[in-house]
Amino acid sequence: MLKRLAWLVLLAAAGFLAWRYGYQTALKYFFRVTGTVEVSADIVPALPGPNSMLFVVARNEGGVPVAVKKIINPVFPVKFELTPGSLIMPDLLTRKIYLDALLNTHGQLGVIKRGDLKGTIKDRVNFISKGVEIDLDAVEK
Repeated sequence: MLKRLAWLVLLAAAGFLAWRYGYQTALKYFFRVTGTVEVSADIVPALPGPNSMLFVVARNEGGVPVAVKKIINPVFPVKFELTPGSLIMPDLLTRKIYLDALLNTHGQLGVIKRGDLKGTIKDRVNFISKGVEIDLDAVEK
């Protein structure tokens, strides 16, 4: 009886530790979001020429960027994949994320200049998602 109780306590402690410390590790390990970025037909004339950079940014539920994928000279529609190697702040990753895309020619992320193209998904997606579509549909003026 005492042995059984000791095993039960040990199992409960192992379960608690796995939940407490394994959750964030599992999020980071299994993180994978794939999809395409397309350009809305009405802003095709605003596409920049050569040497443009497309940034796909994943933000956590609080709005903090947690992963970035940079694609140089994209040809639309362009496929993207965010993996654990794309994480810039892995400890802040949440189960649901927001996705943004930014196309510019100056190569600076977080700096919005005139002529930059933006696209955002309004709804959150899971940290494991396939077939996500982001439309570049706004031009900075």
